[in-house]
Amino acid sequence: MLDKVFHLLTAEYSLVHAVTQEHFQAVKDIRNDVIVNHYPEVEEAKEYVFSQDDEQSFIYLLQHNATKRYVGSVRIFFANEQTPSKTIPMEKDLHIKDIEQLTQNLPICEISRFALVNDQIKHKDFSELQLRTLLSMSLMSATRINFFLYHYSKIFAIMERSLHRILKRQSVAFEPIGDAVDYYGVRFPFVIKKEDFLIAGEKTEGTMGQLTRYYLKELCKNPETFWQFIDNNPYLDRSDIQLDRICQNFKDYGDDVSMELLLGINELSIRS
Repeated sequence: MLDKVFHLLTAEYSLVHAVTQEHFQAVKDIRNDVIVNHYPEVEEAKEYVFSQDDEQSFIYLLQHNATKRYVGSVRIFFANEQTPSKTIPMEKDLHIKDIEQLTQNLPICEISRFALVNDQIKHKDFSELQLRTLLSMSLMSATRINFFLYHYSKIFAIMERSLHRILKRQSVAFEPIGDAVDYYGVRFPFVIKKEDFLIAGEKTEGTMGQLTRYYLKELCKNPETFWQFIDNNPYLDRSDIQLDRICQNFKDYGDDVSMELLLGINELSIRS
């Protein structure tokens, strides 16, 4: 079953880092699909579909390879010493209170704009619910990959309980930090510390662990577009990014490189 899921999420679907105008239009279309099909009563959806926060973010798309159709997306909004905004969306937009002490140690990020289109392509081996669950897991793998590349001190997220359960089953245990909010449906604020995320990543050898290793290796084969994104972003510097170290680990140890080495746990000295 694990092999079948891995094949689904690497051969039949692919994660794509959004960097072109075509990608960004696909992101807008996916977010608009969510509004139209799930929250038609929302009158002002412009800020949800695309906003200034997207310029301070990594955005990933999920593409169905056979049709080239984009079927999902997720955003990782980051704040560091260079960004114009040091306030994450859950604070400024949703007014989540009493988390100031959690947001002081930069860089930090917030996972948001998690979206899957309503009309998914049917699959012969998976039910509609199973497929959406697995595609959700793939999108969340993109956030893990991003953390391997850029070591945030904390990761925040507003999510439904169902997504939290999916992550918990993959050893990624976000902690609740507030009450439910009504934001395009009932959602809850969560956080996970760098130490907990790293330890979870180190011991994860299931589907999310396999996906993380696979997509990092693929990025090492063709890193030019990613580096161009970093170079063109005024809030990021190559020295912030772990890609060269990760690629060297693949060269030195091959496909069997440990999650610990890919994570750079020794360099982070979290086991003092």
